[in-house]
Amino acid sequence: MKAFRKVCRWLHRELGFFAVGLTLVYGISGLAVNHVHHWNPDHTSHVETWSITAPGLGPTEEIAPLVIEQLNLQETPKESWRAAEHVLQVFMSDGTIDVDLNTGEVRRERHSERPVLFDMNVMHLNKGKGVWTVIGDAYAIVLVILALSGIFLVRGKKGLTGRGGVMMGLGIALPILYAVLSRG
Repeated sequence: MKAFRKVCRWLHRELGFFAVGLTLVYGISGLAVNHVHHWNPDHTSHVETWSITAPGLGPTEEIAPLVIEQLNLQETPKESWRAAEHVLQVFMSDGTIDVDLNTGEVRRERHSERPVLFDMNVMHLNKGKGVWTVIGDAYAIVLVILALSGIFLVRGKKGLTGRGGVMMGLGIALPILYAVLSRG
């Protein structure tokens, strides 16, 4: 058993150091995406408002070019469409512009990537696929090894047969309890 514990200690130490960077990426991103209902963890938004001469409610194919000309944009819009009878929506590379055709009120919402956090979220959610899938799978295997090797690191009343065992039991019970209750 002494040799087994020695191997567990070595694995836990070496893989633990290796896992720090990935654990920070997944941990920080996990906190961010868990609260997507409160904020956008990928982008910041900035809203500008102004007015143009109201073009009225004519046909979209006639109104859209007039509105786009009045907006005096620095770039060419990707597309535009009638979001509602009185709203023309213009899609830009960095967001959207909503124009109230009755009043001429313009609301432009621009989005920009959050530095670092955007990239962490791409990795965490595996949006890139490919090589990151292999890295994510390897990291998952490392976490399994860390969890299993960690069980045998401490002996006695603080280890598996004492407080450590109680904590491990709670850690196992928590996801099981949640799964059972959430299916309620």
